[in-house]
Amino acid sequence: MNGAAPERYRFGDPARASLLLGLSLRQSIPLVIGVLWLTLSLMAGLAVVGVVGPVVGLGLAFGRWRRAPLFDVAAPGLRLWWTRRRGRSPWVKASLLGAGPGFDDDLPQPLAGLAVLDVPVDWQAARRSVAVVHDQRSGSVSMVLQATGAGFPVASLREQDGLIAGWGAALGPLARAQCAVSRITWQEWAHPIGVCGHREFLDGLAQSTTSAASKDYQQLLDLQDPFTIAHEVLLTLTVEIRRVRTRRREPVEAAIETLADEARLLASRLESAGLQVPGPLDALDLSTAIRLRSDPSRSAQLSTIRRSLAAAARRGQIEWGPMAVEPRWDVVSVDGSKHRSFRVAGWPMLPVGADWLAPLLAGDGATRIVTVVLEPVPLQRAAADANRQLTSIEADHAQKERHGFRLTARERRRQADVETRERELAEGHPEFRHVALVTVVASSMDELDDACARVEQAAAQSMLDLRPLAARQAEGWVASLPLGRSFTTGTRS
Repeated sequence: MNGAAPERYRFGDPARASLLLGLSLRQSIPLVIGVLWLTLSLMAGLAVVGVVGPVVGLGLAFGRWRRAPLFDVAAPGLRLWWTRRRGRSPWVKASLLGAGPGFDDDLPQPLAGLAVLDVPVDWQAARRSVAVVHDQRSGSVSMVLQATGAGFPVASLREQDGLIAGWGAALGPLARAQCAVSRITWQEWAHPIGVCGHREFLDGLAQSTTSAASKDYQQLLDLQDPFTIAHEVLLTLTVEIRRVRTRRREPVEAAIETLADEARLLASRLESAGLQVPGPLDALDLSTAIRLRSDPSRSAQLSTIRRSLAAAARRGQIEWGPMAVEPRWDVVSVDGSKHRSFRVAGWPMLPVGADWLAPLLAGDGATRIVTVVLEPVPLQRAAADANRQLTSIEADHAQKERHGFRLTARERRRQADVETRERELAEGHPEFRHVALVTVVASSMDELDDACARVEQAAAQSMLDLRPLAARQAEGWVASLPLGRSFTTGTRS
């Protein structure tokens, strides 16, 4: 047996380099504008008016609103207020009767520009129809794969390290130069399913249920019911149309063909890593996945949805949108469910093992979606970024030493992290920028608050720092759907 110690995984310091006096870019901009306003006002002889600029700048840079930094929520908060002021919230889907042309495109603002297409592609020597999400706003196309695996939680630490290495090897080729893939989104959806299916199976056996053993077994099922949770993992591969060589073809058509090739290669690598990838979702399966994640209370209607008239006519893709959406400061209501999204603001500062996410992923009965967006960075550009960042850090440290300031432990660690990243890039390891979101879903506000408290506690056990997406809950809900639309990534791995 191999007696080597299990791997320990480290995350870099997520703090960004400061721009002005240790302040971030978004904090510095209001201060700079305030100083410029004061300067121009003094030049014009309006000293009293000029004082307003620095005061407002200080308020935006250091103020807080509802426990959130004002510089972070000012712009989305104003947009949310303006939307409600204009009477566009809540959004309600137009009635089918008399809706006229364009009813299929009736979507709320966070989903505007998205279309689910049913496209025939070649997959494993067969022609099949798959769902392609065309995002006209960002100019991209996306395809969704379902991946399943078994045995990771019960595997040994060395076996878990091997599985993670296989997953990394499957993703690595996406970071090659001139790759059309802009990002890959990993989403794990956990939702309680209870033991109703098992009870139906027992009822079909037509056996006596009056014995003491049967009653004890029923009590055991009652105890197990809230802890019977289903997990589903979807991978959304996104290709930017502008990166694709058209070769005298329509840009969207060429992008879809490139997307299918990349998805086929990724599925092959994932299967080599020990995962099962049955293939891309078709339009009906994708529409069902979107609807159930938007409103999990409709899970009992799944069989009815799949037998609907639209499904029989292979037009299930027109039903994927919600019926009503109402975004608010800390929650968004979608049909009959409440959604609250958190961003992962802090990653583990200590080295962790392969199963470090187990408390969050295998938590209690809360319905939640964990979304991780990975943006591949070409090796040459990643090396240049690391060299530029290391040069900036060294120059900043030299300036502090000249002026007699000491370096903090966090500053020294940040430099060590960049040096480690530069060394790993020199060894040929790929780089991915990543961002993570956690979306909690419940049917009422009380249930949502309780579920969020449990999820935050589970995240803390995984050494993750969760922060609510204040005034951006609608965007967080959209990012939790397998549509390929998400936030800009920034943290490197």
